[in-house]
Amino acid sequence: MLLQLVLASLALLPSCSEKKEASPLAPPTYETLHTQNTHGAFFQLRHQNKFYIACSIHQGAAANGTQLFRPHTPLPTLLTERIHIQKDLHLWKYDPQTLSEKDALLYLPEIKLLKGDRIFILNKGQKIPATITSLPKNQQFRFSYKSDRPFAAGGMSGSPIFLPRSGSVIGVLQTANDKRAATRGGFEQITLP
Repeated sequence: MLLQLVLASLALLPSCSEKKEASPLAPPTYETLHTQNTHGAFFQLRHQNKFYIACSIHQGAAANGTQLFRPHTPLPTLLTERIHIQKDLHLWKYDPQTLSEKDALLYLPEIKLLKGDRIFILNKGQKIPATITSLPKNQQFRFSYKSDRPFAAGGMSGSPIFLPRSGSVIGVLQTANDKRAATRGGFEQITLP
């Protein structure tokens, strides 16, 4: 009888060879960068041990020599060369002496985004939770999202979109349905090789 109880309890324990689900990673607290004269956000990402600045094109103010500022950082970061362009986002090289590499968000290529994925919009230390509600179709390039609660979206174009299941930044915020109390909007996925 005792042997049967021991064998039954061992059968309930998970096997060492069983595949474990990856646990989602908490979004980081991230301070976006900004120009002095325009609204919109810029962020630093790391891709294959190279570092870039990402932003949306429609927010403007991105050109060689553009100065970007982050709170509590004395020197501006200078954009030096555009290296990648998509529909409404681009990536820039920058002067590495003006921005610490430790603050870069990890980017991983070839992440397949799914309807229902949980994401976070990061901006000025905020972590705004949302869910992907639709995927791009035909000529569309934006993913749609719905936030868990209304948020002030004015000046947030270009903010990073973080995917907890990959632990990486996956896109750039582009639209919101209200500047003061947004609940829906869109973002473009970064597609680097």
